[in-house]
Amino acid sequence: MERIALVTGSTNNIGKAIAEVLSREGYHVIITSRNESEAKLVSEGLPEKGSYFRCDFSQTGAIEHLFEFIKKTFGRLDVLVNNVAYTKNESILDCDLSNWEYTLNINLRSYFLCTKFAAEIMKEKGGGSIVNITVSSARGTKDKFSYMVAKGGVNYLTMCAAIDLAPFNIRVNAVGSGLVGTPVGYREYVGRPYQNDRIPLGHIGNPEDVAEAVAFIVSDKAKYIVGAILSVDGGLNISM
Repeated sequence: MERIALVTGSTNNIGKAIAEVLSREGYHVIITSRNESEAKLVSEGLPEKGSYFRCDFSQTGAIEHLFEFIKKTFGRLDVLVNNVAYTKNESILDCDLSNWEYTLNINLRSYFLCTKFAAEIMKEKGGGSIVNITVSSARGTKDKFSYMVAKGGVNYLTMCAAIDLAPFNIRVNAVGSGLVGTPVGYREYVGRPYQNDRIPLGHIGNPEDVAEAVAFIVSDKAKYIVGAILSVDGGLNISM
């Protein structure tokens, strides 16, 4: 039986790597982006046949249409990876209501809606696995106000949803990324050199490092892991 995986925000960096690794693991991966041509291109380049869907995750209606497509086209969903992200560098003093709402809609509300809609499909089919991509940091971060607040919400969303959904054989976990690949919103290595003395391993991670952690979490090898937040950061958080 074909296994279906949805990865939100999957046309570059961590999301693209997750999609590629899951495809190699035998999943039919659904690529999503606000840019339909980019989603189509990434989908066509996957190791195994995939699909794509244009979705603006700041819009509730667009998310509803995505899951209507999944239910109508496949009738099942085995894996959801909430990865889509948006950030603007700002302190609480610089953050206006418009940016606050947009950032939380992308980074937190979409995770709630996707988790809820995915769980409804998974419950009917006997279970599934949901992974939320978050940050490994357990501390405040300068000039990342609304983004870090949203990620704090994602951590508690993960734990609370894990408790609610475990009786239905739906495992919810999170993977906390450190300095990996490119900063959110960039496609090139902008301001993030590979070597980094702050990280115990001495360098930033690759998107594939997070992707392989996700592949493990959704596999049967992790069948007894529920509500965990797995840090993939080269030891950065514990060393600060």
